[in-house]
Amino acid sequence: MEFETCLSDMDGTLIDSSKAILSSVKEAARITGLAIPTDEEIKATIHLPSRISFKVLRPDIDSDEFKSRSLHLMATKFKAMITEVPKAKITLDLLKAKGLKIGIVTAKDKKSAEESIRSFQFPCDLLLTAEDTKRARPDPEPLLKAIEMLDSIPQKTFYCGDTPQDIVQGKRAGVKTIGLTTGLHTKAELEKEKPDFVFDNIDVVLSLLE
Repeated sequence: MEFETCLSDMDGTLIDSSKAILSSVKEAARITGLAIPTDEEIKATIHLPSRISFKVLRPDIDSDEFKSRSLHLMATKFKAMITEVPKAKITLDLLKAKGLKIGIVTAKDKKSAEESIRSFQFPCDLLLTAEDTKRARPDPEPLLKAIEMLDSIPQKTFYCGDTPQDIVQGKRAGVKTIGLTTGLHTKAELEKEKPDFVFDNIDVVLSLLE
């Protein structure tokens, strides 16, 4: 099959921000006098837009201060913990060189997503964040909107993600789905949603173009 568009999630797929997220959320909770969430509680919300994830973590409070402190800490004190997933940039560079359109579709807020793209110099024809659509994954709206904005079609698009929700979203959008074990989920967890492919390393997606 001839592809013309690559869509990719960001956290766990292109960058590894899990340590920064865990540290910033816990520190924000400590500063604001809240019970400190466990690693598992935080990990269960990472795939959600930040406007939702903090409400899920602490549904009993007004989470705005908790959210703002956490995002600030991640952008400052814990920023150095955010790293590139191995071979993410070179893979996007090679896909771009082969003529594919590159869209990054993420549940991150726009400011931090733009900062990550600049920091790691990812090629990107389109960035779509949680602020750009009414619905979030696993709803297909973000992927379908990205495909439309890139003047492409689902049948010529593949989507890389590291969570089961990414796979569900991709299947609902009618694109080829690639599960990557570079995030917090195992191969077995990803395979439960029956993706088209599961890879341990992002550069293996280049084999789809051979």
